[in-house]
Amino acid sequence: MHKTLFFLISLSLSLSGGILVSPSVVLAEESGQLKTVILDVDNMTCRLCPITVRKALRKVDGVVEVTAKYEGRGLGWAQVTFDPAKTEITALTRATAMAGFPSRVRSDPSP
Repeated sequence: MHKTLFFLISLSLSLSGGILVSPSVVLAEESGQLKTVILDVDNMTCRLCPITVRKALRKVDGVVEVTAKYEGRGLGWAQVTFDPAKTEITALTRATAMAGFPSRVRSDPSP
């Protein structure tokens, strides 16, 4: 119940332009078995880079929602909600790398 409520609140925040905060790196949702992962993304040099990262991740089959942010000094992050029946985390990191932004799963869950 709490995970589903968290997902709905997070989805509302993302649609309104807010920042998503996840209590765990990979979160299994009760309805639909969606997962959420936070990726640390390298090579971001400006505030436009997250747009490219979001576009690359949205092209991956099974991706439901993407939020990305530039943090400065070449670093940023992306929070991705996806259907694990349709894609894997390796496909997400491959998509960002192909767009010029290598990424890896964040060990600390807070963006």
